[in-house]
Formats: sequence, C-alpha cells, structure tokens
Amino acid sequence: MEIALRHDWYEGLNPGLREKWDAFQERKAKDHLELWERAKLGEKLPNKIYMPVPYKEGVKCELCNDVGYRHYWENGQELVEQCECFNQIQFSRNMKKSGANPNMTFDTFFMDHDYQKEMSMKATEYYLGGYLSGQWFFVGGQVGCGKTHICTAILHELIKVNLGCRYMAWRSESVELKALIKEHQEYHYRLDELKKTPVLYIDDLWKTQQGTKPTQADVNLAFEIINHRYQDKKYCTIISCEYTTDELMKIDEAVGSRIFERSKGYRLEIEKDSAKNFRLRDN
Repeated sequence: MEIALRHDWYEGLNPGLREKWDAFQERKAKDHLELWERAKLGEKLPNKIYMPVPYKEGVKCELCNDVGYRHYWENGQELVEQCECFNQIQFSRNMKKSGANPNMTFDTFFMDHDYQKEMSMKATEYYLGGYLSGQWFFVGGQVGCGKTHICTAILHELIKVNLGCRYMAWRSESVELKALIKEHQEYHYRLDELKKTPVLYIDDLWKTQQGTKPTQADVNLAFEIINHRYQDKKYCTIISCEYTTDELMKIDEAVGSRIFERSKGYRLEIEKDSAKNFRLRDN
C-alpha cells in the first residue's frame, strides 16, 4: 500500500518537477547534494546554510535580490533573517514615501562657503564616531542653506555601518500622527517607531503648512518623541529646523533645552541671510 501511494504521488508530478526530483535523488545517491539541501534534510552542519538566490539583473543586493530578508536552513528548520541591506531598503522606502531626495550625500553637497565647510566638517565628525557618545546633531537657521542635505548625508553614512535609520518629515508626518490620536493602537505603533528607532532624523521640526507658530498639539508631539529619546543615550537623533535653539526654547523650553543639551559639540546655527538660500539661485 505504501509503495502504491508513493507511486501515485510520483506519477502526479508534472514532467518538470519529476525531472528535478529524479536529479535530486541521483545527486543524493552519489553524495553530491549542495550544503543547503543537506541542511534541509536535517543534517547537522556547523553553520546556517543560506538558500540560493536566483540570478536577477539590476538588483543592488545580490544576497537577497533586494527583498531585505534571507532564508536559511539550520538543523532541518527553515528560518528567515534580515539581510545586510535591510536598513538601506527600509530607509529608501521611507525616503520615497516622504518625497525626500535620496541623492543627498556628502559627494553632492556644495562647499563654496565657510559655513558650508563647517556643516560638512561637523557632520563628518558626527558620523565618524560622534554619534557613539550619545550626542545628537542639530542644524538650524537659514532656509535653503543645505540643512536637509547634510543631515540626510549623515543617514546614508550611518546605514553603511548597519544602523537602522528613520527619516521623519515633520510637516507631513506630524499631521498624520495628530489625525490618528483617537486610533490608539495605530497611533502608538507609529509613535513607538519614532521613539525607538536607533537613528531618527526629524526634518524641519515644527515646520507648519501656514508658516505659523507650532500649536500646543505640535509641542506635545515633539516632546513625547524627543523626551523618550533624550532619556536613553542609545538613541541617536538628528534634527534640522528653521528655528535656532534660542527660538526653540522661546516656543517651548522643555523641548528646546533637551535639544540644546544633547547636541553639544554637534550644533550648528546658520545665520539667517537670504543670500545663503540656494533655492533662489538661477542655476
């Protein structure tokens, strides 16, 4: 009866699968199985054995074909882990969703003036090791002077050392969060992501659509995120803002003073001067 069932199963395979099964059995008989096949059969091997990834053109990560996860076999169990490129993929998706420019790197940052050179120098010091001390990076002041560019460039470098980075466009994402405040589960899920990501970049903190001062709801939201990260030095926070730290403290001293304290050594205040606004240039 067992043989009949085995025969029925085999005969039910389409020709392509039957050919693969026969080839597998032949390699098994000759002890020519790949490591991943041996691990799949339950053989105890010293290391986890990754599943082969089919060849595919145009991918950035050949380990997982840009999926972000890798399958492997260990002692007969199929398991999944994040690929080395996972943080880069998540960051790229986040940037695309927000509409931010993913090409803002140190290589594309202009350094025609002394204040730009200082921005690049401080940012370089930060990603080369400053973040390890638990300090934050803050740049505030003049509109259009490259604040978002230099902060995004830091993120690109930190991703290279496999840190999870999260980009938050304050103007759009704060509106979404405030609209979810009555949806407790979704609200706290989104908020926890911002509170607990290893590296958070808040772009244009307290930027409002009408150009007015932030509301109390904006202040409360910023405090909840910033205070949580302030209390634990394992969280790196990068902030760009059109306000200086003095102006932030006039809006809310609790938020402003926390940013001021934690950005010591990596705080840049760009003097307001429309000549520094690169968006106003003709070319």
